[in-house]
Amino acid sequence: MLYQEWLGTSTPIHNVIITKEQITQFLQGIPESFRSDASRIPFTYPIVLWQNTSVPWLENHDKIVIHGQQTFKYEREIKCNEELFYQIHLANVREVKGSKGVMYLLDCVMNVKDTLEQPVLLSNTTLLLLDKPDNPLHFPRSEREKPLLLPRIHHIWNKKSTLSPGTTLFDAQIGTITGDMLYAYAIASNDNNAIHLDEQKANEVGVPHRIAQGMLILGMIGNVLQVLQTDDLMLGSLQCRFHVPIMEGDTVRVVVLIQSKLLTVERPNMDCTLEVFIENSANSKQSSLAYSGSVVYYLI
Repeated sequence: MLYQEWLGTSTPIHNVIITKEQITQFLQGIPESFRSDASRIPFTYPIVLWQNTSVPWLENHDKIVIHGQQTFKYEREIKCNEELFYQIHLANVREVKGSKGVMYLLDCVMNVKDTLEQPVLLSNTTLLLLDKPDNPLHFPRSEREKPLLLPRIHHIWNKKSTLSPGTTLFDAQIGTITGDMLYAYAIASNDNNAIHLDEQKANEVGVPHRIAQGMLILGMIGNVLQVLQTDDLMLGSLQCRFHVPIMEGDTVRVVVLIQSKLLTVERPNMDCTLEVFIENSANSKQSSLAYSGSVVYYLI
């Protein structure tokens, strides 16, 4: 079985120091309305470490790579100019046969530790590797007939009102995804996957337009969720499953709802649901679920 021979393999341990300058450069790939303060390392920034690492099971292949699922679970925040050590491990390989041929699902784990070898971050990534089609689809090259909508915050927690199950923590329209956004994020993150930058490559996956980087969308969400931290509330975990691709020209809405507060566990936390929708138009109430996941805040 292809990739099975790599099961259990890990990359060498790498060390990294994340500087304020690197964060400033990375934030240039995030739309201004959703950028965080450069003095704080964005919650999703560690995904960039992938781009700077030679991962043997992803080299020398001719597959189409799609991000299927992503989780970040922190023990504490990462600080600027802090030396860290990380390693990426291939934890599981699955083979699925479908109408588009064989698809491989690679479950990868990245462990990040500090100089005392204390755990800082556990990041789980599931990648989908597809065969390139013999006869790729071709779509007419035309501009999408949708209005260009700007970001709009419908509701955001004011850091003062009571947090209880059922409360909306964050509800916002990210706006219309544009080609400029895709290029800016690709440059900032060094994510040069062709399905994000080349419409013909996106056609090979079966969609008519370039696909937005899942980490672009998740990065915007993570930045806002970090801003909602208080002295008593720390963003600890962000998990997301990518169901259908968000494409250039789509208008995206994000809703985060508080599900429960657990005060009796070893580390008290507040669990939230995360849903990311593609909205059909500015005035339509119809929408389709693109991503879903969860958010956990630690109660300090």
